[in-house]
Amino acid sequence: MSHAVAVVLAAALAAALVVVQPWVGRRRYRRLVASVAAHPEARLRHYRRGITGEWGLSAVVLLIGVLASRTAASIGLDLGAHPRSEAIVVAEVAALLGFSALVFRFGGSGIQDTLRRQARGFVALLPRGRRERTAFAALAVTAGICEELIFRGFGIAYVRWLWPAAPRWSIIVIVATVFGLAHLYQGPRGIVLTGLVGAYLTWMVLSMGTLVPAMVIHALLDLRVLALPDLEPPAAARGSKRALVQPPHF
Repeated sequence: MSHAVAVVLAAALAAALVVVQPWVGRRRYRRLVASVAAHPEARLRHYRRGITGEWGLSAVVLLIGVLASRTAASIGLDLGAHPRSEAIVVAEVAALLGFSALVFRFGGSGIQDTLRRQARGFVALLPRGRRERTAFAALAVTAGICEELIFRGFGIAYVRWLWPAAPRWSIIVIVATVFGLAHLYQGPRGIVLTGLVGAYLTWMVLSMGTLVPAMVIHALLDLRVLALPDLEPPAAARGSKRALVQPPHF
């Protein structure tokens, strides 16, 4: 009986991730864009709801595992077979991300102009002030842990359950596509870029057999946002600010 419940919950979660979550995420982002100027607490509420929602979905994943009598290692919640090699990879990627964060922060006006263009799909999410930055840091760590558990841990296991003979490249494409679509609110550019990140993280999990390095790297990727300079448009472009914060229409 518990296995049947696990199958139903897994199917419902998979359907929600593919069909529901992208559109709910886009609607939530548009609501944030519309309310953040008039309601200073809107961004904090958005962060807190994101944290609560991701831990809630992670709890569903763990419940499915318990009902299906799966071990934590079956979805990558262990240190893997080669922890030293994994730690070296994480350190190398962390160094690269740290260097890119320094470029973001001190790269000058040319870099800032490029960042403004690239941030059009999510600029309303960027934290302002100490309280928002603290809450965003908690959201970034939550995303690193929970999204890897949901998309890579559950996602890989579910694809393998549906398609036991699935080649590795197929798993990477499927999981990365779902992960990219989860960022629908960022528009086509955001879907492609996050999909590529998702492909790399999926490959990493499949190669290492553990979620832990991907969780750390994912969190560090999101924490880089705290190094961004002020991306408010310059005074001459204030009149076009709305165009910069609206998610692209397509």
